[in-house]
Amino acid sequence: MILEILYCIIGTLAFAITMKAPKKSLIFITIGAAISASVERILSGFYGDFISCLLSMVCLSFFCELMARILKVPTTVMLMPSTIPLLPGSSIYYAMFYAIQSDTRQFVIYAKATLFAGLGIALGAVISSTLIKMINYYKIN
Repeated sequence: MILEILYCIIGTLAFAITMKAPKKSLIFITIGAAISASVERILSGFYGDFISCLLSMVCLSFFCELMARILKVPTTVMLMPSTIPLLPGSSIYYAMFYAIQSDTRQFVIYAKATLFAGLGIALGAVISSTLIKMINYYKIN
């Protein structure tokens, strides 16, 4: 598990460099990747893809929002590269592989895993964004 998290961190850093993220934010993008990968890997052993991706995205969104304000960069500069460890790449690959092989049973299993991971990521982003906006609204008023 530690090795998987390390690979996620390295891949995220390479992606952020390739996408020309600001140099001052690279270390925090890497920390965000470590947070998202760690929370997702730990929780996936206890819960399914949906819950582990949802909670990981909520944690990551709060971290990225905080760091973006400190560094004075847009939140998406921090958030987008840091979500790379959450993307369901292997389940998408296997879903398409089994679709081509006409193995409907395996296709449905992997397509369901892909869908639940994607829904968890999206819902986690919506929940954290809504909470942050509510906090900002009540802080101002």
